[in-house]
Amino acid sequence: MYVYSHTQLHTHTLYLMALPKFYLEPRPSDKQAINMFYSFYGERLQYYTGVRIDPKHYKLKDSKGNDIDRSDVARLISDSAPYAAQIKANLKQLALDVLNISNRAKANDFKVTKDYLKTELDKIHKYKEEEKPSIASHDFISFYEQLIQDYKTGDRLMQKGKKAGQNYSHNAIKNYGTTLSAVKRYLTANKLKGLPFAEIDKVFYDKFKRFCYGPGEEKEISTFAGYIKDIKSAMNEAAEAGFHTTTGHKSSSFIMPSYEADTKALTLDEVDIILKHDFSGKPRLERVRDLFCVGCLTALRFSNYNNLKIENIENGFIRVKQVKTGDLVTIPIMSRLRTLLDKYDGSFPAPVSNQEFNRVIKDVVKEAGLTYTVSVKSHNGGQVKVNEVPIYTLISSHTARRTYATIMFKLNVRTSLIMGATGHRTESSFLTYIKATNEDKAKLMAAEFERLGL
Repeated sequence: MYVYSHTQLHTHTLYLMALPKFYLEPRPSDKQAINMFYSFYGERLQYYTGVRIDPKHYKLKDSKGNDIDRSDVARLISDSAPYAAQIKANLKQLALDVLNISNRAKANDFKVTKDYLKTELDKIHKYKEEEKPSIASHDFISFYEQLIQDYKTGDRLMQKGKKAGQNYSHNAIKNYGTTLSAVKRYLTANKLKGLPFAEIDKVFYDKFKRFCYGPGEEKEISTFAGYIKDIKSAMNEAAEAGFHTTTGHKSSSFIMPSYEADTKALTLDEVDIILKHDFSGKPRLERVRDLFCVGCLTALRFSNYNNLKIENIENGFIRVKQVKTGDLVTIPIMSRLRTLLDKYDGSFPAPVSNQEFNRVIKDVVKEAGLTYTVSVKSHNGGQVKVNEVPIYTLISSHTARRTYATIMFKLNVRTSLIMGATGHRTESSFLTYIKATNEDKAKLMAAEFERLGL
C-alpha cells in the first residue's frame, strides 16, 4: 500500500484523481460545519469532518486577494482560529486517509464507491469521536489547564487586537496560571472536588470574592480584578470550543472592580539626584541606575528600555516597536539622556532581568538619598488602608515610565505630545495614569493665565 505524505498531499501533479477539498456548509450560523468533498472516477463523496468553525476563520482569499485552494488546509484555516493547529492536523489526516483508501482499493482492483469510502473512513474516524470525552466530563479546571497548555505549545493563538494570530506572551501565560492556582485554592478551602461550568455563576463570584479578600489571601482589588478578567476569558474560550452552550453565560456579568493604583512618580530634580550620584565601585547598582534613568527619560516600558540597542537610534531619535502593543514610537533624545549614552559610546546599558532590576533599584534610590516617607493606599482584602513608607520601597521598573509622563505634564508639555511617547490613546486614560495633584494642575493653569494675560 502506498501512503501519501503531507508534502505530497499539496503537490497536485502527483495525483490523477482530484485532491479532497473542504467547504463550509451553506447554512449560515455562528459555527458552520466543514465538509470534505472528494471526487473520484466520476463520483463525489461528501463527508462531515466533525469540525465546526466560525466562518471568519475560514479564508477564501490570501493577503494579496488571490483565491486559496480549498485543498490547502494550512492556508484555508486561519491561524487565529481556536485550536487551529489541531483542526488543520485533523483535516490533513482525513484527506490523507481518503486518498490512501482509494489508492489501496484501486491497487487491489476493488470497485471504489461512496458507500465504501464512507464506511472505511468511519472505521478510522468515528471511533475517535466516541473516545473523546463528552462535554459533561469536563469542568472549568480541566478546560483551563488545557488552555494554558495550548497557550504554551502555540496550538492556541491570540484572537483579538493587533496581536491576533500571535502566540501568547510568557507573562500572559504566567498570569493565567496564577488565576488558576487561586481558583484551585478556593476549591480546596471549600472542600470542592471540581467546578462545573454551570456553577460559574453569581454565587461562585460572591464566594470567590470573599475568599480572595478573606484571611490567608487578602488580595489587592487589582489582583481580584485580574482573576475575574481571566475567568471570563476562559469561559468565553470554553463557549467557543463548545464545552458549555449557555448563551450569554453568567460569568459575562461578573464585575471587574475598578481601582486606582496608588503608585508614585519622581520629580525631575529627583531623577537628576539619582542620575548624578556616584556609584563608583558598585557596577551592579550603577547599571540598574542607568537603565532606570533611560526609562525616566524616554517613557518606554521596561520590556523596551531594558533591550534598547544602538540600532534604535537614528538622527537624534529613538525609534522602537513597543513590545506590549506592537506600536512604533519615535522619541526625541533629550540632553540628559545624550550625556548618559555617551558613557556607553552612544549605546545603552546591558539588560538585566526584571526581578533583579526591581530588587536593586530600591537600593539605588535609597543610596542616592531619597529616603523620605510618603502616604500610600493599599486595598488588601478589599479594605482601603493608608501606610507611611519610605519612597524608595515603592520604586519599580514601571516607575520610570510614569515619572516621564508626570514630569512632562508638570513642565506644561502638550498632552498630545506626551501621549505620542507614552502610547496612551485617550486623554482621560493619560490623566488617570500620571501622578499630578490638583495643586500641580492649578499651578499650570495659573501659568497659562499669565501667558494669556488673563
